[in-house]
This record gives sequence, C-alpha cells and structure tokens, in this order.
Amino acid sequence: MLLASPARTETITLPLAIQIYFEVSLYLLVLTGFGALASTGALDFPTVLLVGIALLLRGYLLATRRTITVPQRWTNYLTLVYLAFYLADYFLLSGSFLTALVHLLLFLMVVRLFSTQRERDRYMLAVLSFLMVLAAAVLTVDSVFLLSFAAFMLMAVVTFVLMEMRHSSNAATIHGKTSGE
Repeated sequence: MLLASPARTETITLPLAIQIYFEVSLYLLVLTGFGALASTGALDFPTVLLVGIALLLRGYLLATRRTITVPQRWTNYLTLVYLAFYLADYFLLSGSFLTALVHLLLFLMVVRLFSTQRERDRYMLAVLSFLMVLAAAVLTVDSVFLLSFAAFMLMAVVTFVLMEMRHSSNAATIHGKTSGE
C-alpha cells in the first residue's frame, strides 16, 4: 500500500525551510543527472518516457508538498524482481552490459525517489545522480554534455551546502527565535 500524506499548511520555520529547499535541490540534482544521461541519445524511448514520467510525478509531489512513500518491503521485492529482469535485459533485450547497467541505475533511482525515508536514501540519490552523469560521460562526446555537466555541478554544490545546513540545523541544541515570537 502506498502511503500518501495530504498537503501541509503549517508555519514554515527555518529548519523546515532548509528541509524543503534541500528536497527541491536534491530533486533538481537527480533531474540534471538524468538530463545529462538522456541528452546522450543512448537511451531508448520507453526508458526515457517511464523515467521522465516518474520524475514529473515526483516534481508535482514536491510542488504540492505531498509525499508518496513506497514501503520498505515493497522496495525489497521490486529490487529482487528487477535483478531477474536485469539478467534478462543483459542477455536477451539490450545485449550490452553498459545499457543494462544504465537501466539498473535508472530503476534504482526511481525506486529511491519514492522510498526516501532515511538519510542514507538521500545520500544514495545524490550518488545515483553522479553515476548518471558518469554514464553520460562514457556514452557521449558532445558539447551538450558540457552544459549539462555544468548545470549538474551547480546543483551539486547547492545540494551539498543545503545538506550540511540541514545536518547542522538538526544537530543544533539552541535554536534562534523567528520574528514575531
């Protein structure tokens, strides 16, 4: 069962604002990583379409401040099923190790987008976005990659600064007052 929460309307405190900005920047980091990979032209249309739909859904959920969380047990089952599909993809469908590996990478990214519950899931999304850019670097030699890499690096800096701000805010023992208190 997918767990969904309604849109939140509470007062936005500084730690909550940092959390929101971090979630958006992590999403944009993943989006730029996928954009770099998709711009290579090495991905097939169904893969680009399915991952694009998943990214658009995640963006919509972020914009409306809603969450859909896939339970951990489902992600375990999905991963086991995909491992069998990975073998079929490698031997029967794509016939290429790199293409099958990129499909696995994209699957893991989509599953993590909708099952982030702990800090390690967020770190995993950042690593997966870097791996997408790395795969794009292997798959192309084009000036478009340079532009997408520059956008990725900008988003990576913003994301990791916000990640550190979020970590420090959560570890703080004394919190400042907001105006009006």
